[in-house]
Amino acid sequence: MHTLSSLLKDQPSLHESRMSTTGFCVWIVWSGELTSAIPNTFHDFGGMRIAEEQNQALWFFFSKDVFTALARLQVWANLNDLPVFLQAMPSALQVGFQLELSLSIHSELYSQQIMEPHSFQVLIHPDLRPSIEAIPGMRLTKLEHPDVGLSAASWSELHGDARMGFSSKLGWYFVIKPLGNSHDEGFVEGWRKFFGEIENVLKRLKVRYIVQNDNLICDLDSYGTLRKWCMEILSLLHRGKGKGDVSYWPSVMAAVEKDGYQFNEELPKKIPLDWAKLAPDFPHMSYRSAFLLGKPFHIKDVNYSFERSRFSDWCYLYLPESSEEELGGSLPMSLPIGFLAGKHRECFYCGMRNHTEKDCPSRKLAELSPETIKQLSRLDVEQMNEAYHQAGDTLKEKPLEGVRALLEGKEKPSLLTKSYFESKAVCQLRFLPLVWRAQGKNMPRGLEQLSPQESSPVEQAYNSLLAGDIPGAERLAKDAALHHPRDYKSRSLLGFIALERGDIERALSYWKEAESLGATPLHISYLKFVQGRANEVIGRSDLASTFYKDAQSVAPRWNELLYRQAVCMVRMGFSEHVVGVLDDLFERDPHMFNRLLMDPEIERGYLQILSHLWTVWSTAKAKAIEGKENLEELKADLDEWFGTEHEFNRDMQRRIAALLRLDGIENFVAFCHLSNGYKLLAKKKKARVESEVQLLEKKGKRFRQQLKVINSEISWFPFPRALREFNRDFNYCVTKLNWVAQQHFQVPRNFRRSHEYFEKVEDKLKRLGHRLITLKIIRDTTLFSLILGKSFMWIEIVCLGFALAAVPAAVYFLDMSQYPWLNSLVGEQKWSLQKGAVVIFSAIALVLSTIRTALVFEKKRRALFSKDGKG
Repeated sequence: MHTLSSLLKDQPSLHESRMSTTGFCVWIVWSGELTSAIPNTFHDFGGMRIAEEQNQALWFFFSKDVFTALARLQVWANLNDLPVFLQAMPSALQVGFQLELSLSIHSELYSQQIMEPHSFQVLIHPDLRPSIEAIPGMRLTKLEHPDVGLSAASWSELHGDARMGFSSKLGWYFVIKPLGNSHDEGFVEGWRKFFGEIENVLKRLKVRYIVQNDNLICDLDSYGTLRKWCMEILSLLHRGKGKGDVSYWPSVMAAVEKDGYQFNEELPKKIPLDWAKLAPDFPHMSYRSAFLLGKPFHIKDVNYSFERSRFSDWCYLYLPESSEEELGGSLPMSLPIGFLAGKHRECFYCGMRNHTEKDCPSRKLAELSPETIKQLSRLDVEQMNEAYHQAGDTLKEKPLEGVRALLEGKEKPSLLTKSYFESKAVCQLRFLPLVWRAQGKNMPRGLEQLSPQESSPVEQAYNSLLAGDIPGAERLAKDAALHHPRDYKSRSLLGFIALERGDIERALSYWKEAESLGATPLHISYLKFVQGRANEVIGRSDLASTFYKDAQSVAPRWNELLYRQAVCMVRMGFSEHVVGVLDDLFERDPHMFNRLLMDPEIERGYLQILSHLWTVWSTAKAKAIEGKENLEELKADLDEWFGTEHEFNRDMQRRIAALLRLDGIENFVAFCHLSNGYKLLAKKKKARVESEVQLLEKKGKRFRQQLKVINSEISWFPFPRALREFNRDFNYCVTKLNWVAQQHFQVPRNFRRSHEYFEKVEDKLKRLGHRLITLKIIRDTTLFSLILGKSFMWIEIVCLGFALAAVPAAVYFLDMSQYPWLNSLVGEQKWSLQKGAVVIFSAIALVLSTIRTALVFEKKRRALFSKDGKG
């Protein structure tokens, strides 16, 4: 719940005011983040912010321009979703003797409260109805169901007619009069040089001016221009007085609101000022204008007294030293006449006015060339501006021949021209076959894979159109549409054929029909795009913006749609409203910044755009400087973490070197690459360190397990002196593993030394493993022999017993037999038989003991050498 009283509670209590005036206050409440378009519009129509807190603010307006501002916002809200509540009320502004501000409103309005809004609404107090009813293009409707928290007044809703435009009439004339004798040589030389410095600012800001009798008279047509001009002139004076790189000559200066004055040489005489008494080098203006400018300007009185003043009285402005960083600036870019002039409407394909679509040089371009846009990012912005104007000069006499010559050249003007045409490639005829051949379903990623080019009737019609045979192309395309009534390709081509015939309405109908036949979101989003583009070039920017938004719902990652929406807003006069869109666009694709700098289609709001781009540029440059320093630190940090021979470090060093080569390039894209490149590489380094730390921990566990196995395997060896080298390597591994286990891996020195130790430990473990194999062979052979010997002994004893008993038993049983000859034979050979039996049974014992040893060896070995004695 938001309450109006919370905005008014911290106002100063004025027992006596120095000046006061009646006017209008606007209470604004919003949901989420407030778009900068609203405060920018309020400023342009003479509003000043009195108080602000979370999601609500209070503004004051001196004049009825408040209603024009509210109507303008209401019209704009019809095109955009704005959860904003605005309430206009009568009020009075009081100023104390210390220039503190206090706002007074009716007591019944103090207790108003409202929930966060979900839609755009403008409420008007009943006392303000007479003021609005006299303004054309505005109407009031009675609020039937007011919110519970509003006062009991009969509130009305404001509605504005979109056809009225509702532009601000606020403006100033600014006069500079140099001090000194105009006949003095020093005056002539000093003022001439200082005027040259001022003239550079005037040209950059595109300010109209006249010079008469050494008086400079400037036409400042908006609040933003006045604010920018005051900052520029004060910055110029500061640098001139500080013995900087600019010339300086003392001057008096004043700004007067346009009402009642004419832009001519007689203006300085009509301004009610005593020029001889003005403090030099400070812009003088009324309190009303000074309060509108707000921070960082400070106000100084011209008349130092405690007498009551009026808001129309004069004061002057200055900037304290602490506010020098807020002076702002402007990018050294301007649009050349060669890209702006022409008798035709804007070309659908390229946006230039010096030719029609059928003569557009882009029709001769076959392949896409995104490399040219990347090459443009390697130029300083001043080089871009110079190349842009050189290209513009080439187009003055013979536009088409000049463009074709530039597209075939290799110099900087040619690069800029190629980049310009490449940035609009999606609007051009060469883009259509790519859509036909796209294998993906979504724009723009769907264009990465293309099907092979085929010779179809539609392709033949396309080639005929490229060759300039429009009737032949139309005949082939219509035949294809007749034979394939569900094919979108022929209808999309017929749209371009109608476009080159100059019949845009017919082209729109073809593209609408093709849209209904599109098979994938890629086809639909593209066909919506070309419909939006067609409406844009014939002046229906509001409808074009709708098409672009619809296409964006189908292809949310297609940056071109967001860019074209921004251009449409500028075309409609809402230059101040595109700030958020541009910031989002630059975050998605930094190359859009350079594209915006050289786009003649934003001519209407070019100065306002440049003003915002300066802020974006300054922020990006500061981040780039920080990014460069961080990259230098990261470069040394990587050596400390990984060493110079590490493969990851070598790859990272190559990337850092490539980024550092961008240092010194005064280009927004280079700035973004420096700052974003550091973030990306720092993230990669962090991920690699974390991965390596996990690997170290796993290696440590594996190495310790290997040492345990080695220790258990070697502990049986009875001759430790024979293992002196083996023990030395083993103890080295144990010592280093224990050291690593006690370290914190987030310290570079520990991380790197751990890697080095692990490499050595791994090498020594391999050596220990090889030696252990030999020792295990000896161990297992010895153990096998011992088990075999033991088994053989007791089996041999048993067998010998059988052998000794077998011969006597045979003799005994043969004596009792019926074969005396056999008994005689055995009796005579009994000792030979005895020896043979011993040999046979010994052999049997050996075989049996070998078999038994082989069967029980593994079990015995495990039982003997396992740590816990268990197999």
